Amino acid sequence: MIASSRRVRGVAWGALAALTALVALTATAAADHECARLQAEARSEAVLLYAPRLQLEGARAPGVTEAADPSSAGVDGLQARASLALSPIDMLRGRALERVADAQCAIDAVAHRLDRVLATGPRYGELAATRAELDYLDAHLGEIDALVAEVADALARQRATALELDDLRNRRATLRRRANDLRNTRALLTELDGEGDADVPDLAGLAATARAATLHADRRRAAVRDLSAWHVDVRAGVAGAERADFFAVVEIGYSLGERWQKQADRRALQARGAALANDERSVVVRAERLRRAMADSVTVLDVEVRELDDELATLTAERTRFENLDSDAARALRNRSTLARIELEARRVSVSTLAAARRSLVGATP
Repeated sequence: MIASSRRVRGVAWGALAALTALVALTATAAADHECARLQAEARSEAVLLYAPRLQLEGARAPGVTEAADPSSAGVDGLQARASLALSPIDMLRGRALERVADAQCAIDAVAHRLDRVLATGPRYGELAATRAELDYLDAHLGEIDALVAEVADALARQRATALELDDLRNRRATLRRRANDLRNTRALLTELDGEGDADVPDLAGLAATARAATLHADRRRAAVRDLSAWHVDVRAGVAGAERADFFAVVEIGYSLGERWQKQADRRALQARGAALANDERSVVVRAERLRRAMADSVTVLDVEVRELDDELATLTAERTRFENLDSDAARALRNRSTLARIELEARRVSVSTLAAARRSLVGATP
């Protein structure tokens, strides 16, 4: 039953790790490709707005009556026109579109970093804790093997009991199983790409950056819309019917609705800020929820560290009473005390490392 339960847990852990790793790797590639796509699409629109337009027109010119002779008949004719047109407003609009793409790339970059942390979620810090505890056990299992060998030799000399040796072997087997479980957990948690040894994310800072980047992108989009209130067109070319001549035209237009447009843009920006603070789907809200959970976890873990310190202090005080005794009973007590110390210290290393990782994540001081 126990072995079956462990296999079920192992399969579940494997599925979770594989899914999370796939999500993290896909998110990394998707973020890069999405940014490249956004910038390419913005450039595709912008180059058309930067470049001058070639215009060809054919027009029927109405007859013109000469002012000196009102009775004279007008002469109708066809006129062909060829011109190049350039709009400074269009050029500004093209640059604004590219800035929108850059702003969206900034959103995607910070959202990707947050997604890596959020993918790990409440398990953040467990990888570091697992490594620390495993390193400690690997360093002390040899000490336990020496105790077992010593008691086995004492049993052969009838200076120890079979019960004492059996108890030591069982506790050593328990610690070895714990070490194997930790190795399995380490292998699975390594696939969770939410935490790194060299780069501890600042969760609150990332959330604030994501919020600022989103609002900045909205302001960039508003800047594109604001340009729609203006129309400036410079056109020059040649027109010809019976004879050809050059012409130049400058057009300037302005929409009186710009004032109301800006008011609508401000309301949209305020609504976006409110959505970022309350939308359960936004990475900003999810990051803040995780930050609160991690802060609460740090408080609980700190209490456990203090309790473990108290137990270790009590164990050390008790050991001093029989440390220098040479009897078989004193030796048995020392051996049990050593195993208890290793178990408590292994737990303390794990808990304190987990607390430190989560404290760094939420930006709390020890």
